[in-house]
Amino acid sequence: MESQEKTSANSIKSRPINQRKRLSPAQRRKQVAQEAVTLITQYGSYGFPMQALADAVGMTLPGLNHYVKNREELLSLVIETFYDSEESNAPTTLGATINHCDQSDSATKECRHLPSALHETVCFNAKRPELVALFMRLAIEASDPQHPAHEFYQNRHGSILTDMTSVDWELPEEYRDPERLHDLIVTAFFAMDGVQIQSLTNPNESMMQLWERAERILFPSPTWDGYR
Repeated sequence: MESQEKTSANSIKSRPINQRKRLSPAQRRKQVAQEAVTLITQYGSYGFPMQALADAVGMTLPGLNHYVKNREELLSLVIETFYDSEESNAPTTLGATINHCDQSDSATKECRHLPSALHETVCFNAKRPELVALFMRLAIEASDPQHPAHEFYQNRHGSILTDMTSVDWELPEEYRDPERLHDLIVTAFFAMDGVQIQSLTNPNESMMQLWERAERILFPSPTWDGYR
C-alpha cells in the first residue's frame, strides 16, 4: 500500500501544472489576436485590461508584453491579422473574397462579379461594427510614422488595388478597359470607407442601406445588368 502511495505521489509531482502548449511566436501572436477579438467584441477596444487578455491566453502580463508591448500594438495586430485576411475563417473578408474570385474555372463564373464581391464584403463588415470602428480609428492614428500600424495602412491601399484589378472579373464592355476598371475600383473603395464612417455616426441608416445607395451610382442599370 505504501509503495502504491509513493508511486501515485511521484506521478502527481511529475505531472506539469497549468502546462501551456508550446507555440511558435507566429502562432502565439495569432492566438493573442484571436482572444483580443473576443474581448473587443464583448467590451470594446479599450474596455478590458491587458491582464484579462493575458489570462485568456494563459500567460503572465510580462509574457504577453513580449508579443505586444502596449494596447496600440495589440489593436494593430488584430487589424493586420483579421481585417482583410482569411485568418478569420470568414469567406467574405476582402482577402478571402479576392482569393475566391481569382480563378478561371467557368463553374465559378458567378463569383467573379465585382458588385457581388463588394456587396458581400460590406455585408460581412456590417456584422462586425466593433472591428470596423477600430479599423477606421487606427487608419487615422496610423498616419503617424511611429504608429505600429503605419506600414500596414501605408501599403494596404496599393496591395488591395493590385489584387482587385488582377481578378478576371465579368464586366460590361466599357469597364474592360484597365484604366476605367482602376478608376471604378478606387471610387468603390472611397465609397466603402465613407459608408462605414457614416454608418458609425448616423443611426438612421444601416451600413447595408447606405451601400445599396452607393451601388445604384457605382453599378447602374442597364449597364451592369447581368454583371451583378
